[in-house]
Amino acid sequence: MNFRRVLILADESADWMVAGLRQLERLALSIDEFAVDNNETSPVLVCIFWRPDLDQSQRWIPTHPRLKHLAFSAEPDAQPYDLVVSTRLFLYRKAIGQLIENQRGPLTSPPSWEPVVPVPPLEAGRWEYITDGNEIDRIEVEFLRGSGKSQDGFVSRYLNRPISRAITRLLLRFPATPNGWTWLISPIPILAAFVLARGTYWSFVWGLVLFQLFSVFDGCDGEIARAKFMESDRGRRLDDFFDVLSNVLLALGLGVGLSRSARFYWIEGILTATLIIANEWYLASRTPAVVVDSVRDSLGGTLYPRHRELVERSGLLVFGEKFASLSIQLTKRDVAILFFVLLAAIGLPGLILHLLLVVTALTLVFALKSR
Repeated sequence: MNFRRVLILADESADWMVAGLRQLERLALSIDEFAVDNNETSPVLVCIFWRPDLDQSQRWIPTHPRLKHLAFSAEPDAQPYDLVVSTRLFLYRKAIGQLIENQRGPLTSPPSWEPVVPVPPLEAGRWEYITDGNEIDRIEVEFLRGSGKSQDGFVSRYLNRPISRAITRLLLRFPATPNGWTWLISPIPILAAFVLARGTYWSFVWGLVLFQLFSVFDGCDGEIARAKFMESDRGRRLDDFFDVLSNVLLALGLGVGLSRSARFYWIEGILTATLIIANEWYLASRTPAVVVDSVRDSLGGTLYPRHRELVERSGLLVFGEKFASLSIQLTKRDVAILFFVLLAAIGLPGLILHLLLVVTALTLVFALKSR
């Protein structure tokens, strides 16, 4: 797909803040993202054609640090453009390709400034045309509704995500960053572990509630990153580190708290924490092999790449795809934490640690078997 020249028709809507970014900035980032995906070797020319009645103080050029594949101009010419858009167009992620296809060929610049209303997308959740600022709230809600991940368990989809999206929508009104939010919530599992270590009924309940809150808040950093084009390997590694740390702290907190009634629990807590670290280190240190299409199709997008190989080679599929899929869903972190809260509420905190130990040990066995 040829993608060399873009014309943006800009008016006062270029400054409208929607889901954490100004409209002109979101358009530019979307174009830059598509240029990378389209393997463009030269900068894409982006001409910003401002409505004539806007004075110079209202005109600006995006300066986001990720815009490394665009060259900006403010003077349209008669050469055809591969894409013509308006700053009133709110784009979802990865929507530029379909937008170009809907446009049906290169377009010349208009003789006079006129807003461009795009053809409705073939599927929902690709773009929205903002006629006035009153629609921004609705668009933000719809946009964030699709900000989850295919790897989310059913607790994330139906409980955690609705809460985290509401928090994210508030955070996007401020200069929040994904890594900043990750660091901000990082003390929660530490505090939760200390609460668990007290070893009383209510400490187990409130400690697990804190871990559940951390699980909810943990979804916000990814939602912020996807909304503001701020995904990074560093951010993913930081998020993974605190996810693993929270699991380790959960095991240690339970072990210490339960050891107040029976000494062997602190050994079980340390053993479980050690197995969690060993399992995560082993999975993270391996380069995922190519997974056959049958595994990818049967399990959909429920697994991260490093876990797909484990499922394929561990022999878990011997019991059938439905069993494998159900096992994966029931052992996902979001499902497990909420289940642990329920176990603590009915007075079975010891069972939580036993389940953690068994599931972690089996996961490590399957990982080693997958070699």
